[in-house]
Amino acid sequence: MRAEKLLPLLLGAAIGAGGILHGLHLEATRDAPRAGSGGGQDERIAELENELAILKRENASLRSLSQGGGEVAVPPEMVAFVQSAIGRDFKSSPQVHRLAAEELRDRIAAAIEERYGPNGLDSRQQAWTLMGFLGPEDRFEGQLAAMKSIGTRSWFDAASGEAWVTDRYDPQSIPDQAAMIRALSLILTHQHFPPPPGWPGDETALTREAAHEGAARVLEDRFLAKEALHSGFTGAAPSTDDRELIAHLPAFIRGTANFATLYGKAREKPLLEQPQKLAAELHQPPTLTAQFYPGHEGAPASLPELPETPGSMMLEESAGMLGVKLWLGEESEALGDAWAGDRYRLYAIDDETVNLVWEVRFTGAEAAAAFEKAAMEIVARLSKVQEGRKLHLERPSPDTVRLVNVVE
Repeated sequence: MRAEKLLPLLLGAAIGAGGILHGLHLEATRDAPRAGSGGGQDERIAELENELAILKRENASLRSLSQGGGEVAVPPEMVAFVQSAIGRDFKSSPQVHRLAAEELRDRIAAAIEERYGPNGLDSRQQAWTLMGFLGPEDRFEGQLAAMKSIGTRSWFDAASGEAWVTDRYDPQSIPDQAAMIRALSLILTHQHFPPPPGWPGDETALTREAAHEGAARVLEDRFLAKEALHSGFTGAAPSTDDRELIAHLPAFIRGTANFATLYGKAREKPLLEQPQKLAAELHQPPTLTAQFYPGHEGAPASLPELPETPGSMMLEESAGMLGVKLWLGEESEALGDAWAGDRYRLYAIDDETVNLVWEVRFTGAEAAAAFEKAAMEIVARLSKVQEGRKLHLERPSPDTVRLVNVVE
């Protein structure tokens, strides 16, 4: 059946399932006080929620297909290449779709917005701006999507476990073939090592992505190296326009986007020669960005205990060693190697007053003092662009530095 005809049927099924689910929720609520009731209903609700999630994913895929996309045939030899390299077989046939190149950025942006857990991306945008990771005019979602879409030949959707290529995809092009290898690798690892339920935290989600993406990038490079022996192809450099666009993005966005390529790939490359260790890594990736840096592979974290704050907590997260290094900038980045843990909290006093506290712990008092000295210059610059706010540094303990950003 054609996608444009099947889509309304699946939409109807999704709406019907949603109606049944809502009805069961109402019935379960009415019966809640009765002892022993609701057990079977709870199971049925869970089943319907799972079915509804599947239908939503299928609807999203079919909506794209009905707008001019289509399925892309995956060559069996590529499937075999990926399966052999990772040491696992696909549990189901990998699904790769085609979409217009100009739509890819919007799809990536939507995935970024949907990705984040409690309190969503809006609270993070506020926090990262108050911390100085982003400028007043920066928008994390759009700028990260722009960077991820620059020169992209394939993209993996972690929500559906499926991949996409643009309508410019050429099955005879070596770069396009390599991009397909990367996409297939991500589909395969997602099938065998899916993300756990719930939101694990920003840093843990980023390290999981870096491990899976890193392994996929290694296979992409391996494929390109193999083809270079036959054809002499050595890859293509980004265009001048692309390089200029990337250079003008905030370091926080560039660092976040490049983390998997720069550090995930380096960590996973030796593991691809050890299938059992690779499987263990992909099943339980590191939870700290610090563990991707040379010399910090087994680094523990000692999260600071933030002070009590008034009002209501909007978001509490960690920036990790990666965040501290990006915050410091290239000149002082090495200070981040002494990171031992960090935590920040965004909290609201009222509807118009939002404050932030960020505490970073280091391996010793000397490192904390060096960080504080570098941080003074950064805080001075931030104070000039964040009007109506008061920023200052504190030393709650010898090995800890605290940044406070409040409304004056």
